[in-house]
Amino acid sequence: MALQILGVFVIALIANMQDFLGSSFIGRPIVTGCLIGLVFGNVTEGLKMGATLELAFLGLMGVGATVPPDEIIGGILATALALKNGYGVSVALTLVIPIATLGLLVKNLLYVVVFPAMAHKADKYADEGKIMQAGNVHLWASGTRILLMTLVTTISFALGSNLVSSFVKIIPQALIDGITITTEILPAVGFAMLLNMSFSKKVAPFFFLGFVCAAYLKLDMVAASIIGAIAAGIMYIILTEIRQNQSTSNVSSTEVEEDDF
Repeated sequence: MALQILGVFVIALIANMQDFLGSSFIGRPIVTGCLIGLVFGNVTEGLKMGATLELAFLGLMGVGATVPPDEIIGGILATALALKNGYGVSVALTLVIPIATLGLLVKNLLYVVVFPAMAHKADKYADEGKIMQAGNVHLWASGTRILLMTLVTTISFALGSNLVSSFVKIIPQALIDGITITTEILPAVGFAMLLNMSFSKKVAPFFFLGFVCAAYLKLDMVAASIIGAIAAGIMYIILTEIRQNQSTSNVSSTEVEEDDF
């Protein structure tokens, strides 16, 4: 148990530092799910949970001043608690949104109370010409968020391992069945939200090609990716040939005009 708590602490610490690692997205559920699976000795199940939770969070992002539920604490705790108590993907999906909302509340506390106070402190240092101290306040603010979110994740896991078992036992079977169905629906919603932002006429053929490969030809992701790469290679060859022909035509037209002159 102590090693599991230590593992959760280290993973949460690294995940919350993702912005300091060049926006590496190491805090995404698909990554943390795999790492949590390593801690609990069940990488396959951890990766399955992480992938499902990743799809659920795929379309959630901060727009303007809005802050979405925290996918880091949600992904880590939902996967860890489910694996700890021997439950599957549907239970992890049941737990993830309430847990992620808990992370959102903690972040809102930081953004509304703690960070404004630290920002005013930095402004005061700047007015006094203490540039180094003002910069250090911003570093302390970033460190405060990382440490606080890591501690919340670790303490919640340490205290919630037995609580989640009791909580799952009182959940009606009908709700579990509904969540299992939702497991299939939420990824589709996540993909739809992502597709709504990135879909265009240029990528539409590739999207429908992949859909046909998966839905009708029953090909796996590797086979569909190979077909997509072949299609992209064919398009590259054709476009290169067209550009070369256009360049040749332009050169020929220029030579003809010079001869006429």
